[in-house]
Amino acid sequence: MLIPLGTDRPNKRAAVVTPILVGTNIGVFVMMAILAKTNPDIANQIDFYGAISKHHFHFWQPISSAFLHAGFMHIFGNMLFLLAFGPSVEDRLGRIGFILFYLAGGCVSGFAHIALSDSPAIGASGAIAAVSGAFLILFPSTKIKCFVIFFIIGVFMIPSWWLIGLFIILDLGAQVFTPDNGIANLAHLGGYGFGIVIAFGLLVTKILPKEQYDMFSIAKHKKRRADFKVAHEMHKLSGVYKGEQKLDPVSAAIAEQRASIGVLVSKNDLASASDQYLAMISQHPDRLKSMTMHRDAQYQIANHLYQSGNRQASADAFMRLLETYPTDPERNIITVLIARIHANDLSDPIGAITMLEELQERSLDSDSKAIVESELNQIRSMTANSEQKDQQ
Repeated sequence: MLIPLGTDRPNKRAAVVTPILVGTNIGVFVMMAILAKTNPDIANQIDFYGAISKHHFHFWQPISSAFLHAGFMHIFGNMLFLLAFGPSVEDRLGRIGFILFYLAGGCVSGFAHIALSDSPAIGASGAIAAVSGAFLILFPSTKIKCFVIFFIIGVFMIPSWWLIGLFIILDLGAQVFTPDNGIANLAHLGGYGFGIVIAFGLLVTKILPKEQYDMFSIAKHKKRRADFKVAHEMHKLSGVYKGEQKLDPVSAAIAEQRASIGVLVSKNDLASASDQYLAMISQHPDRLKSMTMHRDAQYQIANHLYQSGNRQASADAFMRLLETYPTDPERNIITVLIARIHANDLSDPIGAITMLEELQERSLDSDSKAIVESELNQIRSMTANSEQKDQQ
């Protein structure tokens, strides 16, 4: 059993639509459970007319069926997956875009089911499969934190492409070999297909701006890593490491370490890359500027340090990124993250407020303004509460 708990992608803003959808599904489920006890005839009528069915189809069923569930484990599993994958997709599509996408995914998955099946169907799994399919295209390189109960029990980070791909294969296999298993596998497959096609189309048409996690950027980074390896080998062959071009010993050591860290990042071994990066920093504290990696490697290392709980090192790594790449497109959100670390982890709310106020003076888009204002309000509130406690 694989239970997804979340992802390692840092979202730019808190999810709103996802928890509303989860709350709505749970609310409907509780209401139906109460109704089944108090007035089972009405509950059965709602189930009958709410489920999507080929033989007694009504226009509302593609939506209503997505909010009905057959039992506790049914809704529990669906909501876990929605909470794991929904926030990141909502972050990329925007709140209005996400709710429209989610409802459309539920409709398409429902039609896929009744196109080839005579059985009625209920459940949010088709819509959630659409979210998962979009996640596969938008964030293929991210990892999913999963609670695993198999031969071993524990929490593991599993590549998203592997996890979602596994569930697609399982649904496909179930549909081929056990089509009468009582699970709407066709709805799942229809949802996956819808999510993949829509996300791919949004990226190809550039309606959705590319970011470092999506499949197109991954392909670009893969080529860049290959070019980096070639350049690294040419650099060694050129004689820099053989003494033909004289480098001072410290610069030569840093160049060697940077190359080694870059190779580890290209292999997605971020734990080892981060360890070597921190070792390099501690060995040469007077050469910090020369030790900033190329942008993507520096970002991935800083993000890994944040996710692994080393917040001080993460803040320092992000600061060096901004100092080296002052026009970075993600400068605003990175600054907010650094401020959050200072306020929550480094006991420096005043420094965080100063940082955010300086950012607020810049020309920001509406989304960035909202994020900065929200973060400022939270830190100021936290500071005010702390001062009240001290006075008491």
